Amino acid sequence: MTLLVLELSVPAVSADELAEALAAMWPEFLMYALSLLVLGVYWLMHHMIFDSIDRHDPTLAWLNVTFLMFAALVPFATALIVEHGAVRSTALLYGLDMLAMFFTGWAMWTYAAAGHRLVADSLDERLVRGARRMGVLYCVVLAVPLGLAFISPVTAMVVYGAVVSAFIGFTVAGRWETVSVWRGVSRRS
Repeated sequence: MTLLVLELSVPAVSADELAEALAAMWPEFLMYALSLLVLGVYWLMHHMIFDSIDRHDPTLAWLNVTFLMFAALVPFATALIVEHGAVRSTALLYGLDMLAMFFTGWAMWTYAAAGHRLVADSLDERLVRGARRMGVLYCVVLAVPLGLAFISPVTAMVVYGAVVSAFIGFTVAGRWETVSVWRGVSRRS
């Protein structure tokens, strides 16, 4: 996540011009903030998944590598938007990367929890089923701005931001059950 800051370059201006140059960088700061929050949401999701996993195998490891591959692409997708603006191709790449990260995270959970393959047998079955269902819903929610990217790339970027903001808002407000089935379900019976 900290690699995103490397996309912000120090303006080559005099000290007298620095405030104006920094103000002109607002799009870069906005994309930095959005991308850092996107990665924060996925980092939290990743921790939720692995908090419930007791064992591992090579398939889970490769699914995790795939997840991390898409997470590592975020600084590149962010840099493209900063450099070229919110145009169809940049909004699509950014959204596809978000969807790919989510889908591989969901695939890790589905694989690990199927038949309690890599999770404790005592893991509440409501958690397993609920997380699978929520995964389908999130894939649909993340697909909406992808469609919008063809019509209005700027609107697609706003929706990406709204989805991330809603997730953060619900969790900070203690409404975790709105974005997840983890709350209130005991990990171990």
